[in-house]
Amino acid sequence: MRVATSTIYSQGVTAINTQNFNLNKTMLQVATGKRIVTPADDPAGAAKVLGLNQAQSRTEQFQENIDILKSSLQIEETSLSGISSILQRVRELTIQANNDTYDATQRAAIGLEIEEHFEAITGFANTTNGNGGFLFGGFNNQDIPFEIIGGVVNYKGDQGQQLLQISATRQVASGDNGFDTFMNVKGTDNGDTSIAVPADRPPMSVFAIVKELQVALSTNDGVTPPNSAQETFHQTMSRVIGNVDVALGQIADVQSGIGARLNATESQENVNEDYLVQLAATLSDTQDLDYTEAISRLEQQQVGLQAAQQTFTKIQGLSLFNFL
Repeated sequence: MRVATSTIYSQGVTAINTQNFNLNKTMLQVATGKRIVTPADDPAGAAKVLGLNQAQSRTEQFQENIDILKSSLQIEETSLSGISSILQRVRELTIQANNDTYDATQRAAIGLEIEEHFEAITGFANTTNGNGGFLFGGFNNQDIPFEIIGGVVNYKGDQGQQLLQISATRQVASGDNGFDTFMNVKGTDNGDTSIAVPADRPPMSVFAIVKELQVALSTNDGVTPPNSAQETFHQTMSRVIGNVDVALGQIADVQSGIGARLNATESQENVNEDYLVQLAATLSDTQDLDYTEAISRLEQQQVGLQAAQQTFTKIQGLSLFNFL
């Protein structure tokens, strides 16, 4: 069988190119630390790596959502704690002002402090989260939710509750709307919390409760002997105390919900962290390079390439024309 010189030359070039391609591929694997550089290296493994990367990306996003969620809930808890402390102080002042030894001037002075507390509560209710959104605005968290007009606080938000995804199957509310928290307080009569509130009685707001106290203190005539005005004043004070207690209880319920959500969020955060560790281990097993095997293969391929180059050089000199 006769083999043409061109065929020998072509086969030699092909051998060198093949050895060079394999060597370059191994060098790229060593440089990247990845066994699968292109899908052609391992189609099944590449598909698995793609799925693992997507799962890892989703879980990392869940962890970011958890960080945002925890921050928002902690800020809300701080705001509600501040309001709760103010309401406790308002209750103390109400009991103090209800004493008949206080005259109109003293009660008016207490009323001035109550007015400051009214402003402070409104300020807490307009607290923003770390992203600039208002905590208690519901879905409409870009506009200030509580606005004081003529001494009356109006709620401009809605009754929505924003949710954040913290796992593939779980969402948690990142806050509470201002209507349910502050504007929907079922007050009591005469300070007696055991009395059932009529179903048709409209709810009160935390702001209206404090405002009623401030107005009552600023308009009291300070008359000590019993009369109808003084009796009405004491009834108002007793009712305010009862309403403040109800408001405190409502805020405490919201705080309990925040605590439960924080606990659930932290538990899910731990689950997500464990899952990320498992994903990283599986991803490493699937695509990471065995450096010992790769270096050994690289050395063999270098030897093979050198041998192919030397052989090609020698074969080039076997042409018949060299002997004519």
